[in-house]
Amino acid sequence: MPGQFHLYQFKAGEILILKKQHPCGGRLWQVERAGAEIALKCLTCGHFMTISRQKLEKAVKTVQSNTDQNSG
Repeated sequence: MPGQFHLYQFKAGEILILKKQHPCGGRLWQVERAGAEIALKCLTCGHFMTISRQKLEKAVKTVQSNTDQNSG
């Protein structure tokens, strides 16, 4: 049974735009793995990091689906 809050279901392959800029200058991150912690890869420099779902939901500005880019 879902709780009071509905969490966003991050999916591998999605592109995220975060509110704060990475030190390399990029804001685009790709979801590599999703679970209790989300694994992200910076699309500018290739840096790999894991972040808790709660922190990531606060840091995300917008979500772009990677399937939109692959269909064309």
